[in-house]
Amino acid sequence: MERNALVELNPREAMALIQIAKAGVRAGTVSEDDLSRLHLLGLVEQRGMSMGLTAMGIQMIARLKHG
Repeated sequence: MERNALVELNPREAMALIQIAKAGVRAGTVSEDDLSRLHLLGLVEQRGMSMGLTAMGIQMIARLKHG
């Protein structure tokens, strides 16, 4: 599944992905729209009561860190 190979995140989505990577989703820290788009792109997944990064999400974080 290579859905995010060419996807560019807007700054708000990138910050949401970083927030999820660091601490997960807390009420009010990530908008529902951003969370839905990240999920649609296959970058995050539901893990019980929280959201976590998928393998593609981890790759996107690495790409964001390295510019």
